[in-house]
Amino acid sequence: MSTAPQAAPDRSRWVVVALVAGLVVAAAVYAISGLVLGGDDARDAKAGDCLASDKQVEDEGTTRTGANLVDCSAEDARFTVVARVDGESSTQSDSCNKFFQEKEEFYVYANGDDRGYLLCLRPRA
Repeated sequence: MSTAPQAAPDRSRWVVVALVAGLVVAAAVYAISGLVLGGDDARDAKAGDCLASDKQVEDEGTTRTGANLVDCSAEDARFTVVARVDGESSTQSDSCNKFFQEKEEFYVYANGDDRGYLLCLRPRA
């Protein structure tokens, strides 16, 4: 009695399953890291938007804080975005100076992720 050889497992199917599983795991890690690490809630901010900060921002020096894009009518809206400067990430940059009058109070929010960006902010009254 002769038996037919068993078919070899379909490797391409397992490769596709492994790739899909890897993508699902990567997407989950990215989503969870955004929740745990806070992500960058200000990354989509543009001129005219309003921000709330995670901490009280000092008038002098640098305050390490996060920023959240909020509705301008929200009670925690502390800053109005006057301008956005992409490709820079230093709070010491002079790029925001041109958007304000001399001696006018303003703040700079800097993010160094990817290419970086600055948000030039005016405090809300």
